[in-house]
Amino acid sequence: AGVALFVIGGACDREVDSGPATLELEGDTIQLEAGVRLIDVTVETKPDGSELEPAGVEAAPGDVVRFTAGDGRLHAIAFESDLLGAEARAFLEQTGQLRSPPLVSAGMQWVITLNGAPPGDYPFICTTHGVRGIIVVGPRSR
Repeated sequence: AGVALFVIGGACDREVDSGPATLELEGDTIQLEAGVRLIDVTVETKPDGSELEPAGVEAAPGDVVRFTAGDGRLHAIAFESDLLGAEARAFLEQTGQLRSPPLVSAGMQWVITLNGAPPGDYPFICTTHGVRGIIVVGPRSR
């Protein structure tokens, strides 16, 4: 089974795993190659109206982003097609990663892979609550 890829860009300096790592998904286990980062983003509505933690991340082609619902409220993430560059939009369309399934209970996850993702900005929105973020895909920083 393929893993969908999603990258969020921003100015957050949050630490991420740099592999090799094991990603477990409802009975499936995926061994990530050395050098592939697993980037975690929690999606939950907080009293101050914020929803994403971190609100933005930087990723490199090949990285994997895991969005996890932190509450039982409905969340749905979608890339903003009209704001994506042509190459980024084509990549997300071809890999079936333009939109997440509904995340309806705490612990539900959406995992995307940036394997083959072209560099650029990947703006997205929680279609349920209107909160926006951006994924910046660029070269791996050493």
